[in-house]
Amino acid sequence: MKKILFAAALLTFMMASCNPQQDDESPVANVTSEELSKELQITAKKEGNNNLVVTTSPTRYIYVYDAETNEMVGSGTSVKVQVLPPARTVKYYVQVTGFDRSVAKSEAKSIDVKEFTDLDPMLTTLFGDGKGDFTSYTYTWNTEAADGVWGNGGYMESTGPAWWVVKTADIDQQATDKGLPKDGADGWFSMGLGAGGVKTSRGESGSVTATSTKVKDGWDIGTLTFNGTIPLMGLMVNNGNARQYVYQILKADSKELRLCAPEPGAGDWGTAFFWNFKRK
Repeated sequence: MKKILFAAALLTFMMASCNPQQDDESPVANVTSEELSKELQITAKKEGNNNLVVTTSPTRYIYVYDAETNEMVGSGTSVKVQVLPPARTVKYYVQVTGFDRSVAKSEAKSIDVKEFTDLDPMLTTLFGDGKGDFTSYTYTWNTEAADGVWGNGGYMESTGPAWWVVKTADIDQQATDKGLPKDGADGWFSMGLGAGGVKTSRGESGSVTATSTKVKDGWDIGTLTFNGTIPLMGLMVNNGNARQYVYQILKADSKELRLCAPEPGAGDWGTAFFWNFKRK
């Protein structure tokens, strides 16, 4: 009798533990794609504003995707999405995943965005035109930089190539050796906001975003993150020439763009690579 009672208690515990309603972070799958489409709601801070909240009614744990790129932009029961310039109509769809790994996917829902508020100041620094609008700029190697165009130095200490310095005359050979021949002295890349906002002389395209997030006060001024492509010679040569997508911004103005990225695990004075660019 005791064994039966114990088994019954264990079964009750297991059923309670597997109940989706008991776990706020677990997605609930008891919905069809058609129902999910009707439940999807996208709410702007105010009409036309770029700060959006994606939810469903009734509330569900959802995964939110940009319908243009099919990239996931967030998950939860109330997902905040900040749309970056330019003004346009944006579309999002959501998915709900069941414990049996079944998926319900909504149709995409659109909303017009024409007003931009609460943007990180670094976006204006990099993409502002000085008149309140955002634009795209093209960068090349800064051949006038006294410390070369590319190389390494001390992470969180150096402000450009310091230990191994590649000058303009040598960048063609370096680019060829690293399998990026079009990243040499005549190489370029352009940066603008939005999907496909980054284009390169090697024929690749991608996107980029920037924040004022710093790693050390007085050294860097923000973070630049690429997606889908990299800037000129954006490689970690001591790490198998792995592509580098995240950079610390050391300087950004109407003339220069200085970037840095540490080798994996590097701390203060660890090895980091530096890129010196200029606006074309």
